[in-house]
Amino acid sequence: MDDATSHPSRGLNLILEHCARLGEGRPPIASRLEQRAGRELSRLLLKALAGDHRARARLV
Repeated sequence: MDDATSHPSRGLNLILEHCARLGEGRPPIASRLEQRAGRELSRLLLKALAGDHRARARLV
């Protein structure tokens, strides 16, 4: 029997470990965006991405 099926939590733990390692040693995304796009544009982009994007009812 495959190890992943005999110990299902082990597979999940391995995925979580790999995901946790993805960002190691890299500056935060906001800093990298600021370096590439500049302070003002990065601020506007992050504000737009973090904004309230829920669908609103249309008034007819």
